[in-house]
Amino acid sequence: MFEEQAVELLGKVGIKTSAEKLERPPQDEFGDLSFPCFELAKEQRRNPMEIANEIALKLQNQIGPVIDKVEYKGAYVNFFFNYTKLSSKILKGIMTMKKLNFGENKKIVIEYSSPNPIHPIHVGTARNTFVGEPLSRVFEFAGYKVKRICYINDLGKQVAILAYHFIKNKIKIKPDKKSDHWLLDFYIKSNDELKKTPELEKDTEKILYEYENGNKKIASLVKKLVEICIDGFEGTYRLTGTKFDEYLWESKFVNESRKYVKELIKNKNAFVTSEGATIINLEPYGLPNTVILRSDNTGLYITRDIASNIYKVKKNKPLRNIVVTGEDQKLHFKQAFKTIELLGFKDISEKCRHVSYAYVTLPEGKLSSRLGRVVLIDDVFEKAKEEVKKRFKVKDEKLAEKIGISSVVYAIMKIDVDKQVVFTWDDVLSLQGNSGPYLQYAYTRCSSILEKVKKWKYTTSMDFMNDDEKKLIKQLSNFTNVIKQVTRDLNPAYICNYAYDLATTFNNFYEKHRVVNAETVKLREFRLTLVKSTQIILGKCLELMGMHIVEKM
Repeated sequence: MFEEQAVELLGKVGIKTSAEKLERPPQDEFGDLSFPCFELAKEQRRNPMEIANEIALKLQNQIGPVIDKVEYKGAYVNFFFNYTKLSSKILKGIMTMKKLNFGENKKIVIEYSSPNPIHPIHVGTARNTFVGEPLSRVFEFAGYKVKRICYINDLGKQVAILAYHFIKNKIKIKPDKKSDHWLLDFYIKSNDELKKTPELEKDTEKILYEYENGNKKIASLVKKLVEICIDGFEGTYRLTGTKFDEYLWESKFVNESRKYVKELIKNKNAFVTSEGATIINLEPYGLPNTVILRSDNTGLYITRDIASNIYKVKKNKPLRNIVVTGEDQKLHFKQAFKTIELLGFKDISEKCRHVSYAYVTLPEGKLSSRLGRVVLIDDVFEKAKEEVKKRFKVKDEKLAEKIGISSVVYAIMKIDVDKQVVFTWDDVLSLQGNSGPYLQYAYTRCSSILEKVKKWKYTTSMDFMNDDEKKLIKQLSNFTNVIKQVTRDLNPAYICNYAYDLATTFNNFYEKHRVVNAETVKLREFRLTLVKSTQIILGKCLELMGMHIVEKM
């Protein structure tokens, strides 16, 4: 939050830099913020320690509203906060905080979740939701206007297989349980049929071809199947508070995508034809060539993705158009976004960002699966609830569900998006380590302390503070910076790391210092203000992560 002050001070002595280049020192004796001088040393061909010393000497009498001391150590210029001033600004800000405003109400489009609409969401692809939903919440809290979109692949081969099974066996659409689970049973049967009778493959391909080319009867059936599957998804989404502003169906872009390919191929160096197929020449840009229109005039996933992303940007006019998918689609979206540029929409392409995530695996044997290959997220949530009841002796079903679901969400979300997630129930449900229950317990601990006190006055600063109070204030001061980092790098794991560090710092403070029975009234009220501030920020972190806030555990 106070990086800008350090940047301003450096600017006064001729050093142009940015807040992103400042660092948080690992040890308190090195100050609260550090400016490394290695880049300057390379530019000026000088010793970085000499440069750091020179800058520190120039800044001796230059202080900011919160920064009141500057020193150098090695190749670093170190800035020290005045904690009386810092505490007052930070704690007052937290007490009145609603949301941040650096987004200036600019629009962000985030496409995420987008599960296969023929069976329930499994734990691997559920990570898509656990990346996209917190990103959406963080952008909203930062002051952006967010549009959440779920893109539904209703033109996939899996949909054709399921539709063919319903047509062939004359099955009536009357779910007798959660609709996506009901469809799963038929999807398994249809796949079994296909394995036993491989010649049925041509029949399913024909279904897909006729659907894409306007067969109304097949389109009506597919619409019904996909809609009831989405209804099942929404039952799962309600458990995590996930809502979408719009469902976009891939079939919406069949005709539009063909028009783009036909009408906008003006750059003969970018597009070539081979045996009737249209191929994008992407090799000059370090990417493999790819087909975007088959010889029979049918498109591919990439064809529709090109059209859908052009549509989203044209309709919503966002600052950014973000697409969240698995890591196996990295190349796909590099090709799609580059093709959008080659079609003459460079302004649209520049707004497109792909966030890819690595998949989730569980140790074998921990959970059974009705698919035999993947674990359904509904089953994981149910298992988590039962584990909470057993491990924590929780009798309240709703409370056990909230803790269990939050535990699963956190266990997946806390890992950087580009790293694979492997978790065990001991990790997921631990009260001691970096887990969802640990954070929820820290929040309830704050609530419990505050419940013991009927009346107290907010006291936002003290002339003298111990090291643990300073560490807690410093941690609280970093919240806004973390929000900015998430919007910049599109990695919601930053919020998890921050919340865990805050909970740990708070627990260390509380275990060593009296709050309700502090030595003086002013100290008691100051520490209660610290507790309340921690509760507010921890609660906001839980909310941003898509976790449930519980008052008791």
